[in-house]
Amino acid sequence: MAKPLIYITRRQALIFASFLVLYEFLTYIANDMIMPGMIKVVESFHGPESAVATSLTAYVLGGASLQLFLGPISDRYGRRPVMIFGAVFFFLCTVVIASSNSIDQFLIARFFQGMGLCFIGVVGYATLQEIFAEMDAIRLIAIMANVSILAPLLGPLLGAVFIHYFSWRFIFVIIGLFALLALWGLWRFMPESVGKKKRGGGQIQRISLSPRVIATNYKNLLRNRSFISGSFALGLLGIPCVAWIALAPIIMVIDAKLSIIQYGLWQLPVFGAAILGNWSLIHLTRSASVKKIVLTGSIISVLSLIGCFVLPWVMHGGYKWLMPGMITYFFGLGMTNAPLTRLILFSTPVAKGTTSALMNMLSMCTQALGIECANILYTHSNVHFGLYCALIGVAYFVFLNMGVFLRAVVLPDH
Repeated sequence: MAKPLIYITRRQALIFASFLVLYEFLTYIANDMIMPGMIKVVESFHGPESAVATSLTAYVLGGASLQLFLGPISDRYGRRPVMIFGAVFFFLCTVVIASSNSIDQFLIARFFQGMGLCFIGVVGYATLQEIFAEMDAIRLIAIMANVSILAPLLGPLLGAVFIHYFSWRFIFVIIGLFALLALWGLWRFMPESVGKKKRGGGQIQRISLSPRVIATNYKNLLRNRSFISGSFALGLLGIPCVAWIALAPIIMVIDAKLSIIQYGLWQLPVFGAAILGNWSLIHLTRSASVKKIVLTGSIISVLSLIGCFVLPWVMHGGYKWLMPGMITYFFGLGMTNAPLTRLILFSTPVAKGTTSALMNMLSMCTQALGIECANILYTHSNVHFGLYCALIGVAYFVFLNMGVFLRAVVLPDH
């Protein structure tokens, strides 16, 4: 891996990446560990069954809520102070959610805790994209993704064990303690990229917070068909993943009558496949272009999602027939997500904080809507869930070819 593009040591950059991925891991596992316990949470508060999926919707919407503000603010005042504020806010919200006393308080607290997600892509990963060259950034983010994927890989199983022996509130106590460690590491090692000179010449410019400048930047992004189609494609690509996380407790525990532990074990091959996809991505970056990787991973993902419908339909709906397609889809997702994000970010010259903000907001709002649609359409039928995943896969491929992929073909690699 080459030296960072700004004047910091490789060691500092990698330590910062380590604490950033710890923070990301905590924001993910705050959701993934509680999902197997959501049935217990709903029972303890005498809430409706629909609150299981709605809790994830609230979390994702929280993650989309601050994006448009954080991008321009970090472009003007820098990534570092905004990221540190985000880590503090996530810690405080984790404490609040552990103290909730009703299902309404729990869901509201989940929304605010989900705001911690806003700072990952808009601030943290935007910094990495700015301080590393294209393939170095993709490789590093793929390695980081393997760590962050440990949250959905281990989270359901760890959550199931915790729920079996302890109160669900204890999950958030532990997450809060590790959040303090992540906060210290980001404060100690995160560099500032905005306003800094690059080794090869040039500078990452600060952008004015003038409403006119911000409005112009967002207007330019909204007029960029490549960027808009790509952002919606990125959101659509992630819908089957978040829908699976939201509905798997109902599919496996309530409908299939599996134990919480069995449910957790079934998540291992699913999210393990995403790790394999990321390692395949790291290997492919040494021999294939970004566009070719995106196309390959997309084809795998779409065909797998179609399989999620065909197999349960042919085999009369057993949940086990969802698994081959779902596992292969997660492999394709792990291969596609990082390079697709890079293509979208560099499909426009607009500042990367602002670009990342709108991209993440569109993507996460798409996923939040996708979760609620899946929650409504599931109707305790695996065939319906598989059909929904297949339709989402087809829609993803349409949006991909409408914008970012075709436009990127005529652009030079960044």
